[in-house]
Amino acid sequence: MKKLIISLLVAFLAIILLLISIYFFLLTPIDKKDKEEVLFTVNSGEGKKEILNNLKTADLIRSKQAAYIYVFLNSDLTLKAGTFTLSRSMDVKTILNTLDSGKTKEQEGINITFKEGRRFVDYVALLSEELKIDQDEYFDLMEDNMYIDSLINEYWFLTDEIKNEDIYYPLEGYLFPETYNFNTTMSAQDTLKVILDNTQKNLDSIKPLIDNSDFSIHEIMTLASIVELEGKSGSDRAGIAGVFVNRLNANMSLGSDVTTYYAERKSFADDLASSELSACNAYNTRGTCFTGLPVGPVSNPSLDAIESSVSHDENDYLFFVSDKSGKIYFSTTNAEHEALVAQLKENNEWYVYE
Repeated sequence: MKKLIISLLVAFLAIILLLISIYFFLLTPIDKKDKEEVLFTVNSGEGKKEILNNLKTADLIRSKQAAYIYVFLNSDLTLKAGTFTLSRSMDVKTILNTLDSGKTKEQEGINITFKEGRRFVDYVALLSEELKIDQDEYFDLMEDNMYIDSLINEYWFLTDEIKNEDIYYPLEGYLFPETYNFNTTMSAQDTLKVILDNTQKNLDSIKPLIDNSDFSIHEIMTLASIVELEGKSGSDRAGIAGVFVNRLNANMSLGSDVTTYYAERKSFADDLASSELSACNAYNTRGTCFTGLPVGPVSNPSLDAIESSVSHDENDYLFFVSDKSGKIYFSTTNAEHEALVAQLKENNEWYVYE
């Protein structure tokens, strides 16, 4: 009799362990490798049983019964209404915690990376593509004087200089390149505020340097936007900035092709015609209409380029050229410069903008 009881207890425990094992298996992901996003909607008023049934129908959980037991054992879970981003690689705990968090797809947002040296129109194209905001909304804002004035009043680094009628886009150069997370319900103004807030945060970190500079903040950002495109490393950029400052002090043209590309609204993949290089345009420093800095930035520079422009090298150089590898060669006279250019072309090392 005693052996029978022991045998029954062992069998009972075995069954319990088997049921527990099955229960925990039923809470595991449908497919750990399937990370494809699945949008799952919980409608307002739906009960837990209905939600779990819908999860099963959507093939997101193995068993609605096992999921219900989990919900029963975790009574503090509140499954909120909204559209959520789930996947079949999630286990029941992760799925239900996601629904409990209330963090919907809209609230999760979308990450967008803006690269340094890109233009306002490039940033707008990305925002429009990812957030489905009409590009014209951004361009209209750039022509809205009241909006621009409100930004000037809000951000210390934006001044009346950005309102020059020859400037294509007032915020060019002031949109800090970085990865941002945007709520999918944001407006064009909302997205620009997120970026400008970050620009302020970064510029605040070097504000003492900016305040002690002989240049205005607009001049610094304009110079940095050119330096960003002309040099790759911090040391090269500081040297290049030094060259440009020397040319400014000598009342010489900067002679930077990148400003002509911007003036002509051309991609660096395109060629520049002689007529474009000599054209009179408030951005074109290759032309003969003015000396000094362009009317505004020609790209959105990195903090490195901005710092290099503020703390530029003190040197005697008036010219520089780079080879295909990005190596910079400095020279003091035009004859030296022309000789370097000829040598690079002869060796097929002439730099082409990308």
